[in-house]
Amino acid sequence: MTLYPEGMEDFIRSIAQGKSSQEITALVNEKYGPGTITLAHLRAYKKNHGIQSGLTGRFEKGHVPYTKGKTWDDFMSPEGKANSRKTTFKKGNVPHNGGTPIGALRLRKATRGKKGSHPYFWEKVADPNVWKLKHQLEWERHNGPIPDGCMVTFADGDTTNWHIDNLILETKAQHAIKNRHLGAKSYDRESAEVLNGLADLKMAMTAAKKKGGRK
Repeated sequence: MTLYPEGMEDFIRSIAQGKSSQEITALVNEKYGPGTITLAHLRAYKKNHGIQSGLTGRFEKGHVPYTKGKTWDDFMSPEGKANSRKTTFKKGNVPHNGGTPIGALRLRKATRGKKGSHPYFWEKVADPNVWKLKHQLEWERHNGPIPDGCMVTFADGDTTNWHIDNLILETKAQHAIKNRHLGAKSYDRESAEVLNGLADLKMAMTAAKKKGGRK
């Protein structure tokens, strides 16, 4: 059985109203000596003795925490500091469960905060937090590296449909022509290939005009 100092119960009752268990623990240890009671024991003590703090679990407007402007040494026992350090994440630390596993997928915009950008699936490829676009990875797994000057797009226009039969390799020039001049969208692989052909024709006609103008 744990023996507490005489008068501690009355002291706790006198200070409990409006204070958190952490604040009460600190005040008890300040009055009776460091290590008199731990936070866990204080919570159990309050429950066993029917002591209420009258707190809702939320900080009310104007509330000033007891620990404000204080260091650990001012309000925490050596045992409390040791326990707190065990659960404090250090910079660069990976959680004990390994965090998000490699191969996991997330759906988010390619460019955060950019108005009108489309959602894409991303896949985690390495620890601690390396992610790549899923549709690009899927293309490369079936066909090898994406050539310079090219990009992988979606035949049906759905940027979340990363399955290999929906992916089209096209040049960045074809993509730009389709967006700026053709004003058409593809709905399947056949229509996507037709649009790329029209983009090639547009570029060829432009090149021919420029060549003719130089004569």
